[in-house]
Amino acid sequence: MQNVEQAGRPITPPALELLPEGAFCDTTRRIVIVSPYPAHLQDLVSELMAQCYDVLLFRLTKEQALPPIVADLLIIDRTWGIDTEVPVNSAADILYLIGDRTSGPLPDEEAALHWPSSLDFAVRRIEELAGKEKPLDSSALSAHPERIHFKDIEIDPKRMVVWHSGSRVDLTKTEYDLLRLLITSEGVLSRQDIMEAIWGDGYFGGSNSIDVHIKSLRHKLGDDPKQPSYIATVRGVGYRLAD
Repeated sequence: MQNVEQAGRPITPPALELLPEGAFCDTTRRIVIVSPYPAHLQDLVSELMAQCYDVLLFRLTKEQALPPIVADLLIIDRTWGIDTEVPVNSAADILYLIGDRTSGPLPDEEAALHWPSSLDFAVRRIEELAGKEKPLDSSALSAHPERIHFKDIEIDPKRMVVWHSGSRVDLTKTEYDLLRLLITSEGVLSRQDIMEAIWGDGYFGGSNSIDVHIKSLRHKLGDDPKQPSYIATVRGVGYRLAD
């Protein structure tokens, strides 16, 4: 679980203290919030963090750390009557927080959230936007040689993001590690090889746990184990990439 960051300084939201000990998030999405008064949104930030979102807070869109960040959703607070500019290189969907003080042209209803609002309603709206499948920009592939490819699967190791046929696939960390291991390895990987690579040689779980993760990964990729396009089973040994 990551902390909220405000202008480079970590903040631990109170809501996180309510999570049971050992709680963790298998998958997460990143939300960037720009607000001149971020403390005004602390309850919303705490709730989003409790819902397994990574939240980054900035006071201004001119912050030097903001442009390189890749986010699933950009939230701009216009409730204070300040017409905040949109980062020029932002490719994320945008949700504007508006209120009685909001001035200037108002955004479309689909891109606006009246604030204050109930947290449940706000989180649902945010989930709708942050969870939308965003097509992979094929023109950007050549600009990212560090990305890993296999057929129509694309992996961005820096963000730990996977695309399948241009659509984002939400994987658990184990599924992500497993897919990356299979694609970057040569030949057949035994179940023991996979367990040691993912969990280390101190792992004492049974090898059938690998089969469970493979089954889930295949399901998310739409891969038929009888006629595999991505992951082939080598009976009595383990797994390899399909031809």
